[in-house]
Formats: sequence, C-alpha cells, structure tokens
Amino acid sequence: MALPVWNGRGERTLRVFVKTENRTFSATAPAGKSRGRWEAETISIAEAAKAFPEIKHMLVGKEEKDWDRLDALIEAAGGKNLERIGANLGVALSMALAKAGTNGQVWQALSGGRSNTFPFPISNIVGGGAHGGSTAIQEFLVIPVRAKSVDEAVETNLAVWREVGETIGGKSGRNDEGAWITGADDIKTLDMLTKITEAHGCLVGIDVAAGQLMHGNKYVWPSIAKEFDSGEQLEFLRMMAEKYRLAYIEDPFDARDSMLWTEFNAKSKALVVADDLACTQPHRVTQIAQANQANAVIIKPDQAGTVSKTLRAIDAAKSNKMIHIVSHRSGDSCETFIADLAVGTEAPLIKCGIAGGERVAKLNRLMEIWAAMSEKGKPEMARLKLRA
Repeated sequence: MALPVWNGRGERTLRVFVKTENRTFSATAPAGKSRGRWEAETISIAEAAKAFPEIKHMLVGKEEKDWDRLDALIEAAGGKNLERIGANLGVALSMALAKAGTNGQVWQALSGGRSNTFPFPISNIVGGGAHGGSTAIQEFLVIPVRAKSVDEAVETNLAVWREVGETIGGKSGRNDEGAWITGADDIKTLDMLTKITEAHGCLVGIDVAAGQLMHGNKYVWPSIAKEFDSGEQLEFLRMMAEKYRLAYIEDPFDARDSMLWTEFNAKSKALVVADDLACTQPHRVTQIAQANQANAVIIKPDQAGTVSKTLRAIDAAKSNKMIHIVSHRSGDSCETFIADLAVGTEAPLIKCGIAGGERVAKLNRLMEIWAAMSEKGKPEMARLKLRA
C-alpha cells in the first residue's frame, strides 16, 4: 500500500507498506527544498500513486530477502533517473523492502554484525537560505567531536542549541529543520556561534548551499549586501574558514564552478563536502574524487532513489577514500532509516538535525542502536580527523 502522508514542512509525501508472511514494514520518503541537478526525479503524489499498482504487481510474491534484486526491478521500471515512478515512491518502497528483507535489522545486515563504531551527529543549530532564515548560509552546523557516546553527543548539541536560543531570545523562531533564525547576518551569526561552541568543545561547520546563491555569474549574499564573482567567493570562504576555524564546509561553490572546487579542496584544512555536486549518484562521486573536488560527500537515499543505488554511491566514496556523511532532508518525517544506514555503513558523520519530532526520531534511533551494540560489546564513536 502507498499512503499519502504529511512531512514536517506540511507537504504531502508517500509512506509505503510492505507485507511479508510475518510482519508489515513501512517507510516514508523525505523531500528536499534545495535540490541538485543530478538528483533522481521526484513526481507529484498523484502521479506516484498511479505508478504504484504496476510496481506492486512486479513485486508481489517475490522473496523479501532478495531486496537488492527487488531494487533492480524498481530502477528498471522507473526509467532514467526514476522519472516514470518518482524518487519519492522509489525510495519509500526501497527502504520498506530493505526493512522487510532484513526483518527490521537494517544496520546489522549492512554491517554484517561487525560494526562497533558510531557516527557523530551533526546538528543544524542556525539556519538560513532556502530553509528559511536571515542568513545566506543555509546551515550553521555543530560537531561534538569530544563526545564519548552518542548520548553525550546529542546532549552536547542540545546544550549548544539551547544556549543559542537563549542568546538570541528565541524571538525569530525556527526554520524548516528546527534551526534557530538569528535575525543577524552571516558574520555576526558565526561570531556568536563560535564563542558558544568553544565552551562546549564542539567544532563548527557550514553548508553554504552556494548553488542557491548563484544569480547569473555572481554569488549574491543579501544579508551582508555583497556580490562576489567566482574568485571573490573563493577568497571570502578562505577568510571565513581561517577566521572561524571551520571544520566542515559543504557546497562552497555552484556545481558549474568545477575548477574552484579543486583549488579550494587542495588547500583547505576543513572537510570540503559535496552535496549538489554529487546528488548520491555513484558515477558523480567517482568523478568528484578523480578531480579532487572534495574529500567528503553527502549521502541522501532519496537523491539516489533506491537503497541499493545509495549503497553503490557509498562504495564509490569508500573506494576513493572519501568520507561519506549520511543526511536527512529539510522536508522530513519521523522515518529513522538513515540512522541504520549511517551505522551499518560505518559513516563517521550523520546530519539529522536537533529539534523537532522528525529530527529527534533519528537521534533516538541512534541511541537505540548504541544500546543494542552495548549488549554485545563496547561501541565507540568514529575516529575522525578534523580541525582541533
């Protein structure tokens, strides 16, 4: 069954149910606000609902343990970039099939039961850009690198989030991802956040989402009343990276400025993270690695359209010695699949927010997995070399 439901942004999405002989499993598709050009196609809920009966007919009676083969059927039926059935239907169905095929034990199945390392949760503390807010930068992120457990990591991020809220008085509200809206510009926001995070032993990162800033051949920063050409954008980001000791910089340039990515990555001390440049497409991940455009890549299952293709993108990152970072979307639900995906593939980082039920559900799932691991051994946070 494919059921239209609501996501945290108040938009329609799809929840798909897969029934086996013993249980019923379900999964809900997320939706992004700022989308990359290589993402799998998302279609309307009405169109996806029309496509569902044909897909259902192909899958009924198949062995659920062969969920990777079932993904191949979904990809074949979906056509180029899943344009016939939509990534929203494709990923919800694929995640539900993965749960059914592993009897709900996704992280154990993906890791082969061998993993005991845990990703650090990255939390979006202040937001702007396409997600709503006063800054051009889309996300101001905190990484709790000193945490010794996932519980400590979540508690640390929450402490930073609360202190930021107290500092700004909470008057400007929160955006799509539950991040605070400061009412201040990008520089003043970084000044405030870096002072607060120092006391909590966290590192700061940013998601520039530069494709959203590009207008014509200029990067437009409305909050600071600046327009930069490509070279000026490069120098401005270098200045911010050094001044604020940024450990993580996501999508610093538009995808068309490919040479800048390589130049910036070659000299950066931070993680240079590709999202819109990669869109969880395996061939794109390989191309980025070969061109030395980034040293880390965002992984979003709905960008790929199926779990199997998502795993191929992760394999491409690992084989090219790139860090993979599993991520939520701005329009998300209480679906927790990405927590299992991050742990099962030994991602060192997971972006899943900090505030709001759809974000907290993923954090709680991480804590459940930590508890399950602790019954058999001693889990530990991933070993990650970032700026100190």
